[in-house]
Amino acid sequence: MTSSDRSAADVAERSDHLAIGRVVRLLSEVRLAVLVVCIVSGVVKGGVGLLGAGIAVLAMLFSVMPARSWEQRGELFSRSGILLACDLVVTVVLLVLLPGELMMVYAAATVALFAVIVGTRLALFMALPVAMVLLGAQGTADGLSWLVVVTGAVGVLAMAWAGNALGSALRAQEAAARRAASGEMRRAATLERVRIARELHDTVAGDLAGATMLGRTLVDRLVRDGADPRTVTLARRLAESCATAHTHTRVALGELRRAEMSPVEELTATVGDWSERTGVRTSVRVAPAVEDIPPPVASDLRAIVLELLENVRRHAAARRVDVAVTLDGDTVRLVVVDDGRGIPDPEHVPVGESGHYGLRGIDERAQERGGSVRRSTPPGGGLRTEVVLRTDLDVEEVVPDGAVGAQVEVP
Repeated sequence: MTSSDRSAADVAERSDHLAIGRVVRLLSEVRLAVLVVCIVSGVVKGGVGLLGAGIAVLAMLFSVMPARSWEQRGELFSRSGILLACDLVVTVVLLVLLPGELMMVYAAATVALFAVIVGTRLALFMALPVAMVLLGAQGTADGLSWLVVVTGAVGVLAMAWAGNALGSALRAQEAAARRAASGEMRRAATLERVRIARELHDTVAGDLAGATMLGRTLVDRLVRDGADPRTVTLARRLAESCATAHTHTRVALGELRRAEMSPVEELTATVGDWSERTGVRTSVRVAPAVEDIPPPVASDLRAIVLELLENVRRHAAARRVDVAVTLDGDTVRLVVVDDGRGIPDPEHVPVGESGHYGLRGIDERAQERGGSVRRSTPPGGGLRTEVVLRTDLDVEEVVPDGAVGAQVEVP
């Protein structure tokens, strides 16, 4: 995984961490309120000893930190199994030393807090000793019926599911907000590139086209007037330079205009343009989920597709090329198959031979994206290239390899 991928993953993790902050603070404050009430009530009634008061004060520390500094230190709390285990042990001891209805509330809030932070499975595992203590120690308390105790124990276990559901919903909401913000940024970047393309077309491209025509006219007139050959040569070079600059500007305009295309349209257009230019029959299949891959990944993917196609044109003498792009979780998979000459040893391509620098460039692009490249010879001959690229985009629907989002046959 590249540094940019790791950075994006860290940002996503940080966002998920902040998304549950309000719920974590609320549950922590509930625990603090219960402890204060229990301590005050116990002191007034004389039912809280020094040990119980000391444990209650210690328990407050496990609630004060997430309630007051979750944004700064919450990751330490959520990632530390030791802190979570200590919180669980303190909770169990409190339930033994301070039985009563309020401590059932404390137990339920604790289990819900664990579930929001670590998920259902671990929260259920941590809730079992809490429920067992409620059934044992709390059941012997005066004024509590077994029905209340059993209901409280079951409710504590149910809070594991409730807390996980709430945490998952908040994280999903945050992920949706991130995707919406990312989409808005892409749209803004697209509009800016389109604006630049229009300005280039209306100013620089037009001026260069005019300069090219004037240069050619000047060359023709100098030739007719019998001007000095060196002057004619200089004028011809000037006209050629203007023509070259105009061509480069048109290419840049084309690249800027591609910003208006989605990744699916861009890949399809790239393969279609290559097919029309070379006369090689192609088939393009792109999964629908590829529509939402990040622009840097889409750019690398298009560059790899174009390099593979150019390699086919230069070396394969193929009659047909099949291109397929799918998205599986956070992995983009590109498969290009041609029926050309192939490579004697696809798994070991030496650098330095004709055409192999392009293949090595593909390998390097894939490695930079945390992916890989596999080459093999298909049953009918030719070459099959499979390129895998990683992406930090959260994909809700995994598209199987056989899914087709767009298919175009170019004769």
